[in-house]
Amino acid sequence: MQFQTALISDKGGRNVNQDFAAYCESDHGGCWALADGLGGYQSGEVAAKLAVETILQEYKHNSCSNWIKEGIEKTQTIIHQQQKSGINKRSMRTTIVILTFENDKACWAHVGDSRVYHIREGRVIAQTKDHSVCQALVNAGEITPELIRFHEDRNRLYRVLGSDGAVKATILNDEVSIQQGDAFLLCSDGFWEYVTEIEMENTRISASTPFEWLQKMEAILNERILEGNDNYSALAVFVSS
Repeated sequence: MQFQTALISDKGGRNVNQDFAAYCESDHGGCWALADGLGGYQSGEVAAKLAVETILQEYKHNSCSNWIKEGIEKTQTIIHQQQKSGINKRSMRTTIVILTFENDKACWAHVGDSRVYHIREGRVIAQTKDHSVCQALVNAGEITPELIRFHEDRNRLYRVLGSDGAVKATILNDEVSIQQGDAFLLCSDGFWEYVTEIEMENTRISASTPFEWLQKMEAILNERILEGNDNYSALAVFVSS
């Protein structure tokens, strides 16, 4: 399998961009990662960059089957160490979402509310579920998934990197087979809160490249953003044979 990738990251209406995303490819696959340093916390941008870079390094140098779990745990340890290195880093936190390919198989993992979407033939066939109060309300049947986007408790997360103690990531139990034409979207909440799943699907159908897909979705976002909007970032990946 071969992969085409495009990336956007914008500070939005904030003074600092606390999102960070990057990726690397190998002969047999690749790893894509995106993090969102939590707004209001000190050095969120440092935590996000540290998380993504640590995960990519673990991918490059660790061949064990459970490297994602070990990589996330290592990232948690490193962030805890950094928190102790300066008063302005004590409260640094970040989300993380990770996508990996191994030949014709995909796996993903996340902590927080940065998401990955798997799109096939113009339809979202899988997506991560946020570690948030709002997602818990959806799980309990109290609200519908559509109401997460602008719910008053949308930013209340119960799992993030940098929190006290161990971190529990959600990791896909079984790898999924990928096909030519599949598309994946990794994005921070500043992106998905303005672009609905239906719009992700429709713009994917009309886009011939990952960059064009991101451009079309960013145009929708820019029509809706409010003053002082959050940072937003997205990685788009197309699969080809």
